[in-house]
Amino acid sequence: MRNQKKLLTEPDKLIRIAEKWGTPTYVYDEQVIRDRCGTLRSLFPDLPVSWLYAVKANDNPHILNIIREEGFGFDTVSYEEVLLCKKIGAKSRDIFYTENNMTDSEMAGAVRDGVVLNIGSLGRLESYCRSYPKTECSIRIKPDISDGHHSKVDTGNEDSKFGIRMDLLPEAQSIAKSHSVKISGIHAHIGSGIQKPENLLAEIDTLLEASGHLDDISFINFGGGMPIPYRPPDEDFDLLHFRDLAGKRLAGYLKNKNGAIRFFFEPGRWVVGPAGLLLTQVNTVKDQGRKVFLGTDTGFNHLLRPALYDAYHEVANISRITEPGKTYDVAGNICESGDILAVDRTLPETKTGDFLAILDAGAYGMTMASHYNRRALPAEILIRRDGGSKIVRKRLTAEQTIEAFLKDTRYQPKESS
Repeated sequence: MRNQKKLLTEPDKLIRIAEKWGTPTYVYDEQVIRDRCGTLRSLFPDLPVSWLYAVKANDNPHILNIIREEGFGFDTVSYEEVLLCKKIGAKSRDIFYTENNMTDSEMAGAVRDGVVLNIGSLGRLESYCRSYPKTECSIRIKPDISDGHHSKVDTGNEDSKFGIRMDLLPEAQSIAKSHSVKISGIHAHIGSGIQKPENLLAEIDTLLEASGHLDDISFINFGGGMPIPYRPPDEDFDLLHFRDLAGKRLAGYLKNKNGAIRFFFEPGRWVVGPAGLLLTQVNTVKDQGRKVFLGTDTGFNHLLRPALYDAYHEVANISRITEPGKTYDVAGNICESGDILAVDRTLPETKTGDFLAILDAGAYGMTMASHYNRRALPAEILIRRDGGSKIVRKRLTAEQTIEAFLKDTRYQPKESS
C-alpha cells in the first residue's frame, strides 16, 4: 500500500485505534521517537555536543518524558514551557529558555527556577543585568542568514524580530561587564525546516566567529531547523554529510580554543514529525463540479500547517487497500474557505465512513491546535514499544468542552424557560 512505510503501524491497527478511541486522534510511535533520538546522539561521539529538544514542536508530557529518558535536554521559548519541563522531572541545568519579548515576571521566574536564560535584545539584557548582577546568561544573535520552509518561519534574516544584531555585540558585552554579568553562551536559530543545509553550516561559522568576541563563553547553541521530507519526492536531510562538514568546523574550533566549551543543537520537528499522524473520518463526499471534496471530522483547528504555511502532508485512506484512482481535496469541518487540509490528492475511491491518516503530523500539530468554532481538541494515543497503545490525552465530549469553557469564563448559565 502506498504511504504504508509512513503509517507507523499496520492500517488495521490504526483502524482499531480509530474505532476504539474515535476521531480525530493524533497517534504517535514511541519507538520511532527513541530511534530518532538515538540517531542524533550518535552523530558526534568525539565532540562535546548535546541535544535540546524544541518543546514547541510537540509538548505532550508523555513524549517529553520519552525524550528526556533518551538523554535530551529541552529548548523552551516560554515560561510556561519551562514550568512544564520542570513538572516532568527535567533538571534546571537541562532547560534552555530563549526569551522573546519577555516580561519582568517571566524573567524573575526563569532566574528563580535556575534555567539557562537566553536573551535576544539589548533592552532585556540591560534589565537582566541591572536586576541580577554577578550572574551569567546567554545571548541570541541575528546572523542575517535566511532559511526556513516558509517566510513565516524564517527567523535569521535581516528583518527578523529575533536576536541581537551582530554589530551590537560589543555593546552587549559592555552592558554585561558594567554589571559583572558573564555572557557564557551565544545562540542563533535561522529557521524551521531549513531548505539548504549550507545555510546551517554558514550559521555555525558565524557563531563560531562571533563567540571569539565574548570573553566568558562556555557554550555555543546552533539552534535547530533540521527538515523532514513531507512530499513524496523530498529526500531525507543528509545527516551524515552534515555531521562530516559540521564536525570539521567544531573540531577545528576546539583545537584553537582555550578552556572547556560545549555545543548544542535544538531539533524538534526532526525528532517527532515522522513519529505522528492524525486520524480522521470522512463524513461527506461532495462533488462540486471541478472538485470532489472529502469532508472530515477535523480541520485547521487541529492541524494548522496547511492553512498557515501552505504546508503539504501526505494523506492515506487506511480503510481501502485498492489502488489510488480518484482525485480529491480533503476539507475540514471549520466554517472557513481556507479549511483545506490537502489539495488534488489521488486516493482509492473513498466513501463516507472511511478513515484517513494525515502523515508526518507529529510536529506542530497538537501544539498549534485550538478550540476554534468551539470544537473539542483531538485525543492523543501513544503506540508503546511493546506494540500496545495507550491514551495520553483524552478527547472531551461536546458537552464537556462547553462546560469547561463556561467554567473558565466564570459564566453562570441562566435557567432555560
